[in-house]
Amino acid sequence: MHAYPYYQAPAHSPGTITPPDLATLLASALPPLREAIAQWVAEDLHRWKAIQQDEPRQDETMTRKALQAEFAICTQTVRNWERTGLLKPYTVGRRVFYYRREVLEAMQGQTKPDGTRLYARRRSTTKKTA
Repeated sequence: MHAYPYYQAPAHSPGTITPPDLATLLASALPPLREAIAQWVAEDLHRWKAIQQDEPRQDETMTRKALQAEFAICTQTVRNWERTGLLKPYTVGRRVFYYRREVLEAMQGQTKPDGTRLYARRRSTTKKTA
């Protein structure tokens, strides 16, 4: 019995689908649809993994220590770039972060055509004699 006494279930006309017909339709249509969706998701996931492996994440944040380790940049160079406006530091409490994209742009602007950095500190390879 329905909760509303005045409600009458609609009579099935010849053009409507009955529950057994709907179950049969779904049973025949769902497996190919499921396979198509699974294939599409697998291809998209494979493509996404290839993209992630090929290029580093540009929106990744880095600390000063990470910059030193990855790009061989002196900490003072990073501070100089902050002071001159080449890099914008983002702080959370006392921690300082930089966006990888901005660091790469700053490095490109500070690199000579031969690949060496402008104003880079270099160690002498020759020994000084007294």
